[in-house]
Amino acid sequence: MRRLRYNVVVVGAGPSGSSAARAAAERGASVLLLEEHREVGLPIQCAEGLSERGLRDAGLKPTGEVVSQRITGVKVYAPNGRFISLRGSDWVGYTINRDVFDRMLAEKAVDAGAELMTATRVRGVLREDGAVKGVYATRDGRTLKIEADIVIGADGYASTVRRASGLGRWFPDVVTCAEFRLGNLSLDEPEVNEFYFGREVAPGGYAWVFPKSSEVANVGLGVRKYHKAPPIVYLKRFIDSDPRFKNAEILMVMGGVTPVSGILRRIVDDGVMLVGDAAGELIPCTGAGVHSGVVAGRIAGEVAAEAALEGAVSAGRLEEYVRRFEAEWGKRIRDSRRVVEMLDRFSDEDLNLLAEVITGDEIVALANGVNVSRVLARILRRAPLKVVRLITAYLRGGGR
Repeated sequence: MRRLRYNVVVVGAGPSGSSAARAAAERGASVLLLEEHREVGLPIQCAEGLSERGLRDAGLKPTGEVVSQRITGVKVYAPNGRFISLRGSDWVGYTINRDVFDRMLAEKAVDAGAELMTATRVRGVLREDGAVKGVYATRDGRTLKIEADIVIGADGYASTVRRASGLGRWFPDVVTCAEFRLGNLSLDEPEVNEFYFGREVAPGGYAWVFPKSSEVANVGLGVRKYHKAPPIVYLKRFIDSDPRFKNAEILMVMGGVTPVSGILRRIVDDGVMLVGDAAGELIPCTGAGVHSGVVAGRIAGEVAAEAALEGAVSAGRLEEYVRRFEAEWGKRIRDSRRVVEMLDRFSDEDLNLLAEVITGDEIVALANGVNVSRVLARILRRAPLKVVRLITAYLRGGGR
């Protein structure tokens, strides 16, 4: 058994993990970044949408290598086909090349001094007097014992680090996604992302069309607890219903699970921290987690390096990461979750009524958990009675 020793071991070289590894290395810690796949960024399990600020916070520029399509508009479709449009030069996002994006972040971590080890699967954590002191992993048929002052679990929704550390086995609510990358298209508005809602289209979730160019788009959907068939069945039905995809060629098949119940109650313990999907640090209404994950990773890496070099790695010391992330993203994630729970009360007919009175800016605010109470108050002033009753009943129930 090969034995290794580092200040910080990061498990998972996605956006959260690479950001954590980079931040920890920049602060002088010895860092090992582990990735179970042979190539960072593959397989792709993402719709590949990212805001301009998200790209900037990741430390990357919108070059042709990392960005596939600049997005300047959004269309949100109600179940009856009515759509709300949001456009503006001050509202910019991107469809990125997620494999390139992830690889670039890992390269930045290595440039900062972290060691990257791919094709390495973590099997469990090392413990000493109840504290996490490293991980067990396998690589090329060999078992590795990797000791560390702090382990950062950035290993996704099914996190081995989370489960082995006793921080939680699963999430109360998840979205199961299926996606095709379609080619041979001729899209009229490749600069516009599309979202489709309704129990017939994607029960408990939504469908999306994220163009990568006028010829290629990521088309997918996510379903929650209301679905009666696998997500791939709903996706094929959705694609068959749109004449734009009649002659489409399937270039790639993607899928995954997205936790949307919010941040877990405990994401640190003695010698261990969770970031990104492993911690539930996503925006529940949209399932977006790249931007928040990059920020969480950066904060966790900074705190981990300082704590490891101080020799103080207790849960109490690592709570600094929890407090700092809470200040930046906590309320947004909680309030976006409130919107998910509110919309669970809406039938397709109710969503059609809501679409008559809501604006594009209000949709974006609610989905992202921004000024939710204020936005709902504005909607109540012009909403039909049935929608008013649904919203007020939800608010009177304390948002639960």
